[in-house]
Order: sequence, then structure tokens, then C-alpha cells
Amino acid sequence: MEKKRIIYRLFDDHEEKHYVNSTLDHQKLEELVEEFKKENKDKVFAKEFISFLHQHDPEAMEVEVRDFFF
Repeated sequence: MEKKRIIYRLFDDHEEKHYVNSTLDHQKLEELVEEFKKENKDKVFAKEFISFLHQHDPEAMEVEVRDFFF
């Protein structure tokens, strides 16, 4: 059975929006954010968090989302 992939929309402490494709569920992602905050003085920046996330989910990656109309 293929792993379910979820796209999360992240807002970091720069208030920038990023999209991340991951196989982790919401609960696990929240746990990892808390772990990351402890190691990084309560600041979460998307690029650094995505690198950290990749250690726990090797398939995680940032994705670009664009509008498409037809």
C-alpha cells in the first residue's frame, strides 16, 4: 500500500507561507515543531524546519503551489 502524502501550508516566524509535502500526520508534525522550537529558541523558520523535517521524513520536501485556471 502506498503511503499517504499530505501537503501542509506553513507560516513561519517571518510570516512567509511555505508548502511542504510529507508522509507524517498532523500530530507527528506538531511534535516535531515543538522539538525544533526547543532546539532553536522558539523560532521556526521554514527553510531550517524543512531540513530538520527531512531527517524524520526523508520524502518530505518543499513544494511550489501555483494557481491554474482553465
